[in-house]
Amino acid sequence: MNFYYDILVNLQEEFYEFYEWEKDDIILAIKKTPLFRVNHQVILDFLTYDIQISDDVSKSVLAKTICKNHKEKLNGFLVSDTKTSLFVEINDDGKVIFKSKLLVSDENDVNEIVNALKETDLGYKVGNKWLKSNTLRRTIREQKLIMAILNDLMKNKDVDKCNYLYYELFHELVVDYDKAIVKMQRYIYKGDVLKVHKLAKLLNLAYQERL
Repeated sequence: MNFYYDILVNLQEEFYEFYEWEKDDIILAIKKTPLFRVNHQVILDFLTYDIQISDDVSKSVLAKTICKNHKEKLNGFLVSDTKTSLFVEINDDGKVIFKSKLLVSDENDVNEIVNALKETDLGYKVGNKWLKSNTLRRTIREQKLIMAILNDLMKNKDVDKCNYLYYELFHELVVDYDKAIVKMQRYIYKGDVLKVHKLAKLLNLAYQERL
């Protein structure tokens, strides 16, 4: 079995690209983990579906991944098709429970090394399609913030704040308060993402000024 050493992984309930990692995420420093070269279809399947690894492969990787500053060993391994690398963790029954992309530098190094390896047949089964939002986690967080404020406006009838938010989004004056709130609620999830970012930033700054 081939191994790779010293990488960082981000095992969250949601799957995030490396550029969405945040400082509050629990980033694991992997000291040693099995490495397999696979074909491109395997990478696509792992990123798209629930995956069940064959018994032989799953047993071979159980407790083989060692983390720095972490006594418990993981049932994890790396897969790469020489262009894309992915770290996965499975449970004792061989089901993939977590997935993580790698930092660019780590991925480049892994992809280079697997060029010298033969492809491995993981003997996996494809399950249900894995639903992943295409919306960045920052955008989702900002949408929730604005929606919470809009819901509060609906309850408290804060006309001044409503006029402010409405004008920032549409550069128009409010004619009907209730219709303005509904229009903003619909826009937050379907409108211009850049406007949502700008509005969330203004609201954060206004909140910090009150502290």
